Amino acid sequence: MAQRKSLRTSLGHELVGQELPEANIALARLEAVMAPNVYIVQTGMRFGDNVKYVQWDFPKTLHTVELMQITDVQFGHVMCRYDRVLEFRDWILAKPNRFMLWGGDMIDAGTKLSVGDPWEQIAGPQAQLYKFAEVWAPARHRVLGYVGGNHERRAFTYGDLGSEIARLLRIPYSMGRQAVDIRFGRHQPFKISLWHGAGGARTKGAVAQTLDRFMQQGDSQLYLMGHLSQPLIMPIWKQYRDGHQIRLQKCIGALGSSFLETWHTYAEVAGFAAHDVLMPLAVLEADGHWEVRLR
Repeated sequence: MAQRKSLRTSLGHELVGQELPEANIALARLEAVMAPNVYIVQTGMRFGDNVKYVQWDFPKTLHTVELMQITDVQFGHVMCRYDRVLEFRDWILAKPNRFMLWGGDMIDAGTKLSVGDPWEQIAGPQAQLYKFAEVWAPARHRVLGYVGGNHERRAFTYGDLGSEIARLLRIPYSMGRQAVDIRFGRHQPFKISLWHGAGGARTKGAVAQTLDRFMQQGDSQLYLMGHLSQPLIMPIWKQYRDGHQIRLQKCIGALGSSFLETWHTYAEVAGFAAHDVLMPLAVLEADGHWEVRLR
């Protein structure tokens, strides 16, 4: 706990007094730590800043591809687990075959109109945005897709904060849903659907129903959702016609928790179940096999 507190204080001190960071200084600091692109990406269905379809091609030199969902970070809240944020970022960077799919609510972006109060914020939304981008810039080349959540949309009177994060980090972003295809080995392609989620489901049954409705849409194999802060993995099988046969396709839906503490936040006040950080991790093998687990 001491380490978490100390790190939170350290990040807090860096943000205090930078409510409106001078653009050229903030961008120069960001550029200094930005990782370059490594792999080939193609995009489609572009609507302004939004990208609804993304395709990545990975070389045969990788034996496996690991895809971790990072969702509900709520960076900028005083009770964000900043030590866990850095832990997950550094774990991703530790091996070249690890990548991320962002699920929204990446910054807290609290305003006086939000649930909670402005005093729960380390700094204002713009300062949170720049610091978040700076923290994740060394791993930005590992972000394969990004969908916005309700916290990115808190600033709609100003604009979509997710679009601004994506612009700074040069990553593909969608304010709603995003389809991500991974071409690797015999996965041609491996299909993923991203959505932040919606509603206030609290019981496991209600969470599973929300996830199941999402999984009934589209033809993906992996469906990733956030928002409800209850980690969950749920498999189903979908039928499809193949010549004169009816075959089954394995589909898995998964939900990450949150990097926000339960205690002393609106989660405690609203009676949400306490949780730690658990994020879904999909592992693709070159021979076409794959699995999902929580880490």
